[in-house]
Order: sequence, then C-alpha cells, then structure tokens
Amino acid sequence: MTLTALLATGFTVGLPSTAAADTEPAPICTSDTYPEVAQELDRRIRKEVGLRDGTIAVGVSAFEGDLVCELGAGTRFDAASVGKVVVLGTLLRTAMDEGRELTSREKELATDMITVSGNDSAVELRNQLGPERIQHFLDLAGMDDTQLHPEGYVGLMKINVRDQLTLLDVLGTDNDVLGPDERAYARGLMGDVIEDHRWGVPTGAPAGAEVYLKNGWLPYDNTDTWRVNSIGGFQDTPIGDYDVVVLTDGNDGMRYGVDTIGSVAAGVHSVLSGESVGTQSQPPRTPEAVSDGSDRA
Repeated sequence: MTLTALLATGFTVGLPSTAAADTEPAPICTSDTYPEVAQELDRRIRKEVGLRDGTIAVGVSAFEGDLVCELGAGTRFDAASVGKVVVLGTLLRTAMDEGRELTSREKELATDMITVSGNDSAVELRNQLGPERIQHFLDLAGMDDTQLHPEGYVGLMKINVRDQLTLLDVLGTDNDVLGPDERAYARGLMGDVIEDHRWGVPTGAPAGAEVYLKNGWLPYDNTDTWRVNSIGGFQDTPIGDYDVVVLTDGNDGMRYGVDTIGSVAAGVHSVLSGESVGTQSQPPRTPEAVSDGSDRA
C-alpha cells in the first residue's frame, strides 16, 4: 500500500527513528467488557486493510455499543447509493412529524430506491423532501459530519464511518429519531435488497443472521477508478446484534473495491463470531461494473 493510501486510511506512518519504532499506534477498536475481542479485531482489521490499495475506512459497533472500531472514522467519502438511506430516514421522520402513514406512492418510491437502488425514485423523494428536511433528519440523528451536496445529488453527499455507524444505530435501536414501526420498515426494505446487490459487508456473516444493508458503487467520470461503499446491520447472530461499515475510494475497478470490502468484512465477522471464513455465509457473485448512477440522483 502506498504512503498516501496509508495516511488516508488513518494509519500513523512515523519517521524512521527509534522513538517512532517504539510507539504503538492508537487502538482502533476498544471495549470495556471484551478487551481481548477488541484487540483481536483491531489486529485483523489492520491486517486486511494493509493488504489492499486505496483509501479505506472501517467501522464496527457490537455488544450494544460496548465494542467500537473506527479506522479513518472522520475521513469523508462520496456516499454513492449508500446516501439513499439518509433519504429514507428523512422520509420516515417527515411522516412522523406530520402524524401520518406513508402514502402508497411514497412506499413505491422507497421500495424502488432501496431494494433495487432506483435513482429516479431517489430524485423524486429528494425533491419532495427538500434539503431542509434532509438536514433536519441529519441534525436529529447527530450525524454532524455528513454534508449534503450543494446541488442535492444523493450520491455526492459526504459521509464518514462515524456518522454511518450512528445511522445504523438509529435504524437498529430505540431512539427519539425514528419510532419502532419506522425502524422496522427501513430494516425491512434494506433486508429485501435484491440478490445482485447483496455483496459487501454481508461477506462472511454468520449463517442464519438477519442482514439489512445498502451498497454504493460509483466510478469517477471517464475513469475506471471507483468509490465503493457498504453498510449493514446483523441481527440474531451468536453474539447478538452488530453493525459494520466499510467505505472505500481510489479502487482500480469496481471489483477491486468489492473484494476489499469483502475481505475486511469477512475478517470482522470471523473474529466476532469465532467462525472460520469457510464456515460462514458468502454473498453472490459481484454484479456487472455499471455505475449506480447516484451522482446524478
């Protein structure tokens, strides 16, 4: 991995001195109750990231938030289609504020936007909601580092690992931002993502786990350099519920980014579940490398 990539992912690269060599990097995983698991997970994430090129950030939250990993947690990435979950959250919060159910049209648009990553549906909902309501949802959720794109493009909003873990927590636990019905509805849509889009953080998840996720895959114009992101929640696992976020940039092709996320995720699941990767569930083949189009949504 290049020096630039190492710096971008949050690793500390010291000067070649005795003092620098003796300095341990700050831990990326911490836990009061499960320090040994945190230490092993820290080691595994560093190992997997160190084998890959590009800019990589990783977040994990497990054991009801007692164990947290944040590598490059504040590094901003273009959201790609992962940003559509913010639009969904805003829609659900807006309906709550207005004391109503979603309309049949809103349900149709939300289903298309999440399960097949429909961009026209994202545009219609984004325009219906407007930037003020979307920002209001971000403020309520405490996603203070997420920046909306000036022209409203969902895939070009700036996100980071820390805020994405916050978003998954809003979807998965009791809170004042979304009610239980709204959270269940959002998780249901993310659990129904079509099979071709179920790569990424589910790679290596414990067999039988309930998984809800959203991925994003977006090349830079006229290049084969890709932004590839994946976020997901895992319920009913042997250790309970947990969340995983992997954000990447500078990938040499979509497949490279997908493989990077899969390698990191499989390592995380292996440590948390105590299972070898060979006994864990595997995602389908990588879909065709066609832009998710979210930079125009």
